[in-house]
Amino acid sequence: MLCYRCTRYYDEVAWEQELTTDERGVQSFITSQFDQPLQSIFSGNIIDLCPVGALTSRVWRFESRPWDMTHTETICSKCAVGCSVTQWQRRGQLVRVTSHENDDIDEGWICDRGRFDYTDVNDPSRLRTPSIRGARATWADAINAVAAGIKGKGARLGISLPQDITNEEAFLFRRLLDGPLKGAKVKMHGRTAIAAPDGETMRIKEIDDARVIVVVASDLENDVPIIDLRVKKAVGKRGAKLIVVYPDGVDFDRSPQTVHIRNAKGAAAAEVRKLASHELLQNPGGLVAILFGDGRGSENMNELATACGALAEKVGGKEMPLYRATNERGALAAGVAGWDKLERVEALFSWGPPPTAGVPASVKFIAAWDHLPRVGYETAVVLPAATFAERQGSYTNVEGVVQFLRPPIALKQPLMEGWQVLCELGTALGLPMDYSGIVPIQREMKLQTPDPSPEPTPVLVGPAHP
Repeated sequence: MLCYRCTRYYDEVAWEQELTTDERGVQSFITSQFDQPLQSIFSGNIIDLCPVGALTSRVWRFESRPWDMTHTETICSKCAVGCSVTQWQRRGQLVRVTSHENDDIDEGWICDRGRFDYTDVNDPSRLRTPSIRGARATWADAINAVAAGIKGKGARLGISLPQDITNEEAFLFRRLLDGPLKGAKVKMHGRTAIAAPDGETMRIKEIDDARVIVVVASDLENDVPIIDLRVKKAVGKRGAKLIVVYPDGVDFDRSPQTVHIRNAKGAAAAEVRKLASHELLQNPGGLVAILFGDGRGSENMNELATACGALAEKVGGKEMPLYRATNERGALAAGVAGWDKLERVEALFSWGPPPTAGVPASVKFIAAWDHLPRVGYETAVVLPAATFAERQGSYTNVEGVVQFLRPPIALKQPLMEGWQVLCELGTALGLPMDYSGIVPIQREMKLQTPDPSPEPTPVLVGPAHP
C-alpha cells in the first residue's frame, strides 16, 4: 500500500524528513530514513492517518480490540495548548489515547507526549490507600495528620503545586491560602515567568490568517507543540512570513524563508525593539501575530512583555503569551501560580509529584497527594491521588479558553478526587467547605458548565428501528 499519506504529513505538516520510500516499482515500501527510529515529537499522528492500519502504536498494539473498549472525549493534560483527545479504557485501565478534532485549537493533531505518556495510570504500584509514615491509615486519620502538620506554619509552610492542577482545585487552594494557610509559600512547577494577561489575547485559530508571525523567546516545538504546527501551516500553506528571535536553533530553521535572529540569552527584548523597522513589518498586508515566551527563564519578562506590547501597537499586531504549564493561565487567574522559593520551609505540602528541585533539607514534615510511590514517602503522610484519566474539573488553556475534563475511568474506592480531599482538609483546618459535588464549586466560580453531548444518530432505520 503506497498512498504516501504519512510521508506527505511529515513533509508538509511536521516539516520533518524521517519517512521515505525504499526500493522501486512493485517492491517499494515505506520506511524510515537510513533505518533510524523516528525522532519527531509529532510522529504518532501517522497512526491516525494510515488508511489501512499498517502503522500502529507500539504502546497499544495487541492490547485490546476496538469494540472491547469504551472511549471518552476529553482534554490533554500535558501542556498549555489544551488539545482535544479521545481516551480509551478497557476494564478500568487506560489503554489508548487518540486525537479528537477541534478546529479552533488542534485541527486533529496531537503531540507524542499527549498520545503515549499515559502508562503511569495503569502502574501496578499505584497508591490506593492513605499512609502515615509508611503505615496504612484511614482517610480521616491521614487528613487530620496533614492538618496538624501544616496548620499555623505561615511562611514556614511550603506548598508545591503541579502544572496540571485543575481550576476547581486552584479555587479551593485560594480559599485555604486566604484562611488557615495564610502566608504559606507557593511554588507552581513547570510554569513560565509570564504574568497574567491584562485582557483577551490572540486565539490559536487566528494564526492561520496572520501575514507575518513573530516568535520570541520560545522553542514552540517543545513548549507548545501544536501551536508549532499552526505556525508551519500558516507559513507553508498560507504564505505567512516568519521571524524567530531565539538564541538556539529551532525546527522552523528547516524552511529557507524563516528569518532567524539569534539573540544573546536575556537580550530578546532589545531585539524585539528593533523589529518595528524590519522590512517584513513595514507593510505586512494583514495581521501580525506576536507569540512570546520567557526563554525558559532567561528573559526579563517585564522588559520583554513591554517590548512585545509596543511592537504590537506599532504594527497593528496581536499578542499571544506562550504559557507552558497545563493550567498555568487558570492558576494565575486564581492567584495560586506562585513563584516562591521553598528554601528553609519546615513543612511541605506537595500536591502532586515532589518539587522538581527536590525536597528542601530544612523540611521536617512532608505531606503529599500523589498517585505513585516516591523516595521519602516512607516518612511522610501520603494521600492517594486520582490520575488525569480519573479527574473531573477544567483547565484554562494558553489562549484563555476554559475546557472541561471528562474522565474515561471511574474512580474506585477508597480513592477520592482532589476537590474532595481539599474540602476534607479545609474542614480539618477549621474552614468548612461543604460542596456536594464539583458542579457547585464550578457554579460558585461562575464557570459555564459544558452542554451534554448530543444523542448519537440512530443507526437502525425503517422496520428495524425500535
